[in-house]
Amino acid sequence: MDGSQKSGSGLSRLAHGRPLVFGVLLSVLAACGSQSAREAAVAEAEVANMAAEQAAAREAAEIERQRAEAEERRRLAEVEERERRRLAQERQAAEAEARAEAQRLAREQAERAERERRAAIAAARAERQEKMDRIAALEQQIADSQAEIDSDSEQALIMQQAIAAAEELLAALTAEVAKYELTDESGNTLEPLSKDLIAELEARKDELVGRARGL
Repeated sequence: MDGSQKSGSGLSRLAHGRPLVFGVLLSVLAACGSQSAREAAVAEAEVANMAAEQAAAREAAEIERQRAEAEERRRLAEVEERERRRLAQERQAAEAEARAEAQRLAREQAERAERERRAAIAAARAERQEKMDRIAALEQQIADSQAEIDSDSEQALIMQQAIAAAEELLAALTAEVAKYELTDESGNTLEPLSKDLIAELEARKDELVGRARGL
């Protein structure tokens, strides 16, 4: 009787103890589940925080890149502007130097042309005077020849021919001198000079005078 009561009492305690163990196990399991959730939440927060930091870092890097690019563009623009100004100054200096050189050359050319013009005028005047001197000498030569010759001799005939040639030469020289009345700014006659004709007439006159004096 007592044995059966003890046996029943043990079974009763065992039956009452099992729900308690299950509760503890459930509590432990629940606690474990809450810990895992917290760890998962912490891990998720850390991942989100890391992602935010990475995004902020990328944004900061992008801002820095844009700032550096803007700074580089500004620097290049300043370099280009300095180079443009330098080239403009060099171009202006070269143009000024070219103008000065052109003015110098033009001045030298004008001075040279003026010297040549004056020299040509002086030469033309000298040539005109030389022809006038030849005219005076020829007139005197004609007068002297006419006074010397004997009108009935052969010498007189040749001398008359020489005088005629001299008078023709005198007329040509007189016409030549008249051409100097119309000259250009350099002293050159507007009408060509008859130098070949005068040389031919003078040679003819000299030949006749020489023949007459040789008789």
